[in-house]
Amino acid sequence: MAFKLPGKKKPAKQQLVEQTAARKAVQEWLPWKDIAGGVITRKDGQVVAVLKVEPFNLALKSENEKMRVITAVHEALNGQREAFQILSLGRPVDLDAYLRGLQDLAREASNPVRKKLLQEYTRYVATLVASGEALERRYYILLPGKEQVELLQRAHELAGNLERSGLKVKVCSDQEIIDLVFVFTHPAQAAFERPPMPGPYLPSQVKGV
Repeated sequence: MAFKLPGKKKPAKQQLVEQTAARKAVQEWLPWKDIAGGVITRKDGQVVAVLKVEPFNLALKSENEKMRVITAVHEALNGQREAFQILSLGRPVDLDAYLRGLQDLAREASNPVRKKLLQEYTRYVATLVASGEALERRYYILLPGKEQVELLQRAHELAGNLERSGLKVKVCSDQEIIDLVFVFTHPAQAAFERPPMPGPYLPSQVKGV
């Protein structure tokens, strides 16, 4: 019988070097350099601010209200001198806890009619979970620029102008930007896995910092 001896543990310094090299390889694959200070820093040196726009049901408004909202949004966006991007992103919804709650209600229901309705609705929700069709839609505006302070000022001004139309708009924090990037790059895991917290994932590339 042959026995395989455990391999010699690598020195801590060598492990650190290998981990750093792996992180650098990932960093080179990503289309941006960093997320910090409320902006995305691209590899070409430009920075990008992100505005999150809450969903808005225009169909519930009267014709006059619709025109007022559309006109206000048009004026706010038309006032931008630089190019911008509007991003619509579908995020899977984690319905497991909701499904377990329905199953508990169905088991505890004493009324036969109520029990049957709960069981049918539970099967419907289970079908949505299995198909991956349970999505929540998120909307973002990406503003590129060259200087961080000026760009964030523009982002807050645009958010204020859009809010005058009745929309709910906010300038994203670092964690909210990371959440957006995580959903964009990991759509399958987004329903059940949390995005990473902000932090220095790579050693500083500037000497003395």
